[in-house]
Amino acid sequence: MNVVPPPEPLTNLLIHKTDTAGEKIASYAKVDGRWVGMSWREIRVAIEEVAAGLLEMGVQRGDAVAIVSQTRREWTQADFGILMIGGITVGIYPTLTGVQTRALIEHAKAKVVFVEDRPQRVKVMEAMGDSGISGRPVTVISFEAQSDDPRVMTLDALRRNGAKRRLEAPDEIVRRARENKSSDVVTYVYTSGTTGESKGAMLSHANFHYVIHATSLLIPYEGERTLAFLPLAHSLQRYVSYLGLVADANGYYAESLEKVPENLIEVKPTAFTLVPRVLEKIHAKVMASGRELTGVKKSMFDGALRSLTTAGEARRSGIEPGVRARLKSNIGQRVVGGRVRARLGGEVKFIGCGSAPLARDVHAFFEDIGVPILEGYGLTETSAPVTLNTLANRQIGTVGRPLPGTEVRLASDGEVLVKGPGVFSGYFANPSATAEAFDGDGWFKTGDIGTMSRTGFLTITDRKKDLIITAGGKNIAPQPIEGQLRRDPLIEQAVLIGDRRPYLVALFGLDPEVHRSLAAEHALGADMDPARLAEVPEIKARIDRMVAAINAERPSFEQVKSWGVLPAPLSVETGELTPTLKVKRREIQTRYARLIDRLYES
Repeated sequence: MNVVPPPEPLTNLLIHKTDTAGEKIASYAKVDGRWVGMSWREIRVAIEEVAAGLLEMGVQRGDAVAIVSQTRREWTQADFGILMIGGITVGIYPTLTGVQTRALIEHAKAKVVFVEDRPQRVKVMEAMGDSGISGRPVTVISFEAQSDDPRVMTLDALRRNGAKRRLEAPDEIVRRARENKSSDVVTYVYTSGTTGESKGAMLSHANFHYVIHATSLLIPYEGERTLAFLPLAHSLQRYVSYLGLVADANGYYAESLEKVPENLIEVKPTAFTLVPRVLEKIHAKVMASGRELTGVKKSMFDGALRSLTTAGEARRSGIEPGVRARLKSNIGQRVVGGRVRARLGGEVKFIGCGSAPLARDVHAFFEDIGVPILEGYGLTETSAPVTLNTLANRQIGTVGRPLPGTEVRLASDGEVLVKGPGVFSGYFANPSATAEAFDGDGWFKTGDIGTMSRTGFLTITDRKKDLIITAGGKNIAPQPIEGQLRRDPLIEQAVLIGDRRPYLVALFGLDPEVHRSLAAEHALGADMDPARLAEVPEIKARIDRMVAAINAERPSFEQVKSWGVLPAPLSVETGELTPTLKVKRREIQTRYARLIDRLYES
């Protein structure tokens, strides 16, 4: 089928999939140290038991149910259990504080909250207190096998209750699911809130039905082996997980974010989705390892990189490299490319990348070692993808072309505007924010600045609200410069400051692992304050050289005149990063105002 089919509820797709796939394995998860598969039939039973258990608790059509958990199999079962009875899933990042979590539960009016483990359970229970939220009780269900809190139900207990109800009324859940409409809300996805309070974007069955079918027309997922590790509370991983309803792919749930490198080698995925920072860190480590080599090994490494780059640039220009260039490139693949591909599992066919712009040279590096990067663009409010690069048609430095059925245009100031079946209907209980999100002609205002090529490829340059306007009136997009500053493995984060200031300064968060290594190398304490570590002459000189090299490539008004190191890396837990690792610039400028002032005074 070459067109997106008419919208229908996701639950219809699930029923059809489980009816037809039956005993085929749908997904794998690590259980007692080994990967255990679960068939579509088993998943259907689990989902219906969750759904029936929720009905027993009094959850009704239109009620919101929250999930506070990392990505795991039970997250998906809870999600579809909620949807089968017409409920609304509210994914909450487990990295949020108790106060933030309570605020979202309260705003969504959630009647039930699923939690992953004891730390999340304790956090939620303490945040709610004995009186619940706004005087109404909220039931907590834990994914744990056992709970030491009598007020908390386990998922197993919920499913046992649901199993009894299914025995008495075996067709009830499917009957209720058939009552769902494509226009019904599937989820409230709360935006990360880089510039203000979080807002709950209402995404419907029709929204997700469209994006998964439009994507499947462009990117072949049939037979692929995938690894899920991005947060399911975010629309990107949610949409990718729903792709399994229309594509026969084997999905694996990573054990945790920390175990992803290990799981990649075990699972050997052929396709998966990640955010640019993961690719940037892999690239930075490769470059750092090359810089540490000497003699013949250094020459071989540098030659390998040159040969890969030369062959890659030729192919991107439509020129097939000659025999000599191909031979050198093959050597480069053995010296550099093979090792990187092995870290990704060794069998990857392509990687989807989104949520922030990917640096052009990082993108080119992975393409040159034989790992196609399908960069796309989208937002929470567009159910994730708006544009995609594909295996057949992609351009480095762009986020691809619009999905079939989606329209993209640029406003007079360069802001990207979107119309299409994937665009949300509005923010829950926030009509003023909904009105502000659209222009007078019904186009969704993304808040991103971009350019469009003559062939229809979109390039995102920066967030509209992130643009820096210096005291001299120069407009500067900070993200490309910040991306360059992060190339040094020592730099975990880089934040440019300069709005209404005479020039740019930078704040750096140091990579903890490299920090410890350098501290040991200089016989300093591993817990030495990062700012003090950066005062060590050799380390300060290293950062100065890195900044100078980047400045040399840019006009004077885009050069970093001074820099400082933060006392600790920015984090989600401290409220300086969003759950999707975007910098909260307003928070940074307020929290580190004294450091910023000192940089300008100096």
